[in-house]
Amino acid sequence: MSSIEGYGAPIIDIMHWWLGAPLTSVVGAMRNFVPERIIRDTGQMTRANIDDGDMWIAEFGGGVLASIQSSYVTVGNYPGIEARFYGSEGAVIVRLVDEFGICQTIKTATKDSVEFVEREIPQKYFPEGGASTEPWPLLFYSNLVKNFADEIIGGVPGNQGDFAQGALVQRTINAFEKSARERRWVGLDEVPGADEAAGTVAEGA
Repeated sequence: MSSIEGYGAPIIDIMHWWLGAPLTSVVGAMRNFVPERIIRDTGQMTRANIDDGDMWIAEFGGGVLASIQSSYVTVGNYPGIEARFYGSEGAVIVRLVDEFGICQTIKTATKDSVEFVEREIPQKYFPEGGASTEPWPLLFYSNLVKNFADEIIGGVPGNQGDFAQGALVQRTINAFEKSARERRWVGLDEVPGADEAAGTVAEGA
C-alpha cells in the first residue's frame, strides 16, 4: 500500500475524530495507474505494485456515512487535504492546500443559508503570530512544536493523538486493503485488534 497510508491516513484520523461514532464496515478499491515507472534509487524503469489512488465508503454507528479518496496522481497542489462534513444543521469544508499564498481555508453553510462562506480561522489554532499566509511547511512544523510544548507545560487538556488513535487508523487501513483484495464489504471487527482500538478511542473521545 502507498497512497492510502501516505495521503489517506491523515483524513482517516480526522474522520474518526470528528464523526464521534464507531466505524462498523468499509468497502472500496485501490488502483495502480502507473504500473511501470523510473525508480529514483536505480534510475531504471521498474514495475511498482503500489496503489496510486483509492476510493472508499465507510459506515459508522448511528447511520453515519463517510467517503474517502486519496491519490498520488491527481492534479492539485501539496499537501492537498480536504475534509467535508455534512449534518442536519449545516456543513463545513476545510482545505489544507497551498494556493494563491494561502495554505488553509475553512468555509461553512447552514440549512437556512446554503451558500458556503469563508470564515476566519481563530488565532488560537496558530502559534503566536502565525497566519494562513505563511508557507505551509513553516506553519505545519511550527504547530507541531507548539502542540508539543503545550502538552509539556500543560497548556492543553489533551494531546493531538495517541497510540490508540494511531492503531485505529492503521486497523482502518487494513480493513480497506482487505475489502479491496476480497472485493466485498468488510467489518472492522474482521481485522484483528480493530474493535479493541476503536473502543479505546471512543472512550477517550
